[in-house]
Amino acid sequence: MTRDQFDDLVTRHLEHTAPREAPGRVLDRALDRIAQTPQRKSGWHLGRAANLLAAAAVLVIAIVAGTQLAGTINRPVATSQTPLPSATGTPAPSSAPPSATVAPSPSPSDAEVNELLLRIVAGGGGPSSPVDHVPWVSIMDDGTVVWSPAPTLPEAETLLVRRLTPDGLADLTAIIFDSGLLSESATHQLERRPGAPEPPGRGVLVYQFTSGIGDDLETITSVQWLGDEEEETYYQSSPQRRALDELARALRDPESLVDADAWEGPAEPYVAADYLLVLMPRRDSPPYGNPDVADLPLAYDGPIEEFGVDAASPGESITRCGVVTREEAAGIVAVFDAGDFGEVGMDRATTGGLDWVDGNGTVDVFLIPRMQDGHPDCVDEGP
Repeated sequence: MTRDQFDDLVTRHLEHTAPREAPGRVLDRALDRIAQTPQRKSGWHLGRAANLLAAAAVLVIAIVAGTQLAGTINRPVATSQTPLPSATGTPAPSSAPPSATVAPSPSPSDAEVNELLLRIVAGGGGPSSPVDHVPWVSIMDDGTVVWSPAPTLPEAETLLVRRLTPDGLADLTAIIFDSGLLSESATHQLERRPGAPEPPGRGVLVYQFTSGIGDDLETITSVQWLGDEEEETYYQSSPQRRALDELARALRDPESLVDADAWEGPAEPYVAADYLLVLMPRRDSPPYGNPDVADLPLAYDGPIEEFGVDAASPGESITRCGVVTREEAAGIVAVFDAGDFGEVGMDRATTGGLDWVDGNGTVDVFLIPRMQDGHPDCVDEGP
C-alpha cells in the first residue's frame, strides 16, 4: 500500500459510516461514549492523577538493534525515556516552576470511565531503554489523544494532547479499526522468501499495538515495512505489516486524519499527572561533573540505590523504578535545566547522568510522563 493509497483509504473511511465496522467491544464503548457525552465546547475537567495501571505490560524492544543504553546516558542529554515505583514520605520542597506551568493536561472527571482504546509503542531489535516505553500514540475512550509527533532532529521527541468530540472519536475509531488488523492478538514477523539471499544487517522498528477496553485487551506485534525493494527481494509478502506500518506512522499526526471540527480545542503540550522515574546508580564510578543526585527534590529518605523497587533483569546493574508526583517531576526537570542539559521539559522524557557524591559514583536518570491509563509502570521495567 503506497502513501497515496493509504490517504485514499482514510478518505473513504471518512465518507461512509465506518464506525459500525470496528470490532464490537471497541465500537460499543465508542458509541456509548457518544450517546452519554454532550458536545463540550470549552474547558476540560481536571481529574485525579492517572490511577489506572495498565492491565497488561507492553513488551517494548529497543529503538535500534544493538543500541547500548550507556552510550546515551554518559552524556548530559535529555531525550524521551523513563519508568519507576512509588516513593513514600512527605513531599520535599522543590525548585519547580510555578504551578500554572505544570498543571496536568486535561483529564476526565472522576465520574467518567477513561480507558484505553489504542496504544502504539515502537522499539527496535536490541537492548531495551526506559525511553522505549513512551507511546507514539495513546487514545482513550473519552476522546483524549496523546501523541509524539515525528521529531525533527536534533530536537527531542515531545508529547501533545488534544481531545476529540464524540463524533470525532467515532471517525478516528473507524479509521483505526476498520481493517480488522487490531481485532485480535497477533504477531507479524519478517519471513524469508524461499531461496532468497541473506538480507543485509540493519536495525528495524517493532511496533506493539495494545487495543481494547479495560481488561479486554489485544496485543499485536508487527515488524515495520522495509520498503518495496527490500521486501520483494528477501521477505514473503505481508500486507498486514505494510498496513500496520502505515497506520502507526499516520497516527503520529492524528490531526491530519480527521476534520478540524473533530476536536474540542487546540493541541497542548502534554503534562502528566505523575511520572515514572528510573535510576541506575553506579558506585565508585568516575563522576560526570554534573549536579549531584541528592539535589533531586524527591520525597524519599533512604539510600538512592534503594529508591522504589528493583527493576533490573538478572545479571544487570542496579535499576530502581518508582512513580513520582508532578511537582517532584517539575523539580527534577529544574535540576537538569539548571545543569544546562539541553532540551528538557514536562512534555517529554528527560534523561541524563548525575554525580553521586555519597556513592563516589554516578546515577543515570530517566524521567517519563505517564499516560492516563498508568502506562508505563515499573512492571514494564522489571525482570
